[in-house]
Amino acid sequence: MKNTTSRYALIAMCLLSLTGSLFAQSTSRHAAFDKLLNKYVQKGLVAYVPLRDEALPQLNSYLDAMAQLDIASLSRNEQLAAYINIYNATMLKAVCDRYVPGYSPSKDEFKVFKDPLVRLKSGTVSLNDLENKIIRPTFKDPRIHVALVCGAISCPPLIDSAYTAATLDRTLETNLKRWLTNDPTRNRINADRRTVYLSKIFEWYAEDFGGSANVLKYVDMHHPDRLKGYAVRYLEYDWTLNIQKMGMKKQ
Repeated sequence: MKNTTSRYALIAMCLLSLTGSLFAQSTSRHAAFDKLLNKYVQKGLVAYVPLRDEALPQLNSYLDAMAQLDIASLSRNEQLAAYINIYNATMLKAVCDRYVPGYSPSKDEFKVFKDPLVRLKSGTVSLNDLENKIIRPTFKDPRIHVALVCGAISCPPLIDSAYTAATLDRTLETNLKRWLTNDPTRNRINADRRTVYLSKIFEWYAEDFGGSANVLKYVDMHHPDRLKGYAVRYLEYDWTLNIQKMGMKKQ
């Protein structure tokens, strides 16, 4: 009995050690990108010019590493975290490469989303394909829409840290609730009119939220106010670049 107990204890220790090792590996995999986000993102806005002038080689190196990553071999949460980070890092690089005053992601009929810019070990795809042919159908989690940041003001704000498997669910849930409640230009409630004004994202991707008839139900589940019976209206989408104003300092 004593030997059996010791054997179980040893197995448990090995499993804990392996879990810790996998956690550390998952976190360190995105450490370089995390550092860039922490330095160049504030309140959802990006310091694109300093990022381009000071740290583009580091961003490129991170994307090079992600292009060699065997994502299929990772756990489900590790895969989704990697795809989100790759999408956002690729978008940052794309803007840095194209930036001139007044640049918008909608330029040239949204060409930046259609060009094959995303490098994966399995091949090169566009940002649209990464989102619509890989992430959405594979993970079927509507919260990805608060994580994939298209570079526009009306997008959900880019957070100043990389996504990791260990905190993925909590981070997505937190970001969703903040997106719904913190910025009336993106989503807002008018209680007097019993109307909820939502981001166009809910209209464009209604099927991800259970269909047009269920969008309000989904929002109600994640909003602190009860919205049953409210009318739904969709806000115009502002494609102005999510760039920091000159002189904005990291807090």
